[in-house]
Amino acid sequence: MKIGIIGLGLMGGSMGLALKKVGQIQNKHITRIIGYDKNPLHSQQALNLGLVDECVELKEIWQCDVVFLCVPVDGIIALMAELKERELNPKTTLIDVGGAKVKILQSLPQWLRIHFVGAHPMCGTEFFGPKAAFGELYENAIVILTDLEQ
Repeated sequence: MKIGIIGLGLMGGSMGLALKKVGQIQNKHITRIIGYDKNPLHSQQALNLGLVDECVELKEIWQCDVVFLCVPVDGIIALMAELKERELNPKTTLIDVGGAKVKILQSLPQWLRIHFVGAHPMCGTEFFGPKAAFGELYENAIVILTDLEQ
């Protein structure tokens, strides 16, 4: 399974570290973790810290099996508005970890809903950026999943 992470700060970087640990435990079911961050410094830091295996352009992220959207709410809304159906692998699952679901779900294009899981992990710290990431952030954290129809 190839995983993509958009946003390589605290949430995305920690997701990368946690998924790498899971991949090692489960005999490499996760084959590759790739990342994208619009800030080139964050991309380089994420690589140096081992948060992801490689940083790529968005067009490659959209071909992953699962993509975690780990950017602020307005960034998620912008990404989903710009994404074209032909760019997304038809089997890709998108999981957002943004905080406010109403704005995200209201702005989600209809065609994208079948691919989308709205999630709100109840975890975080006051720190930000790739250097704030740590692999245990999501351990034992409650995650609220949203229903698009509700």
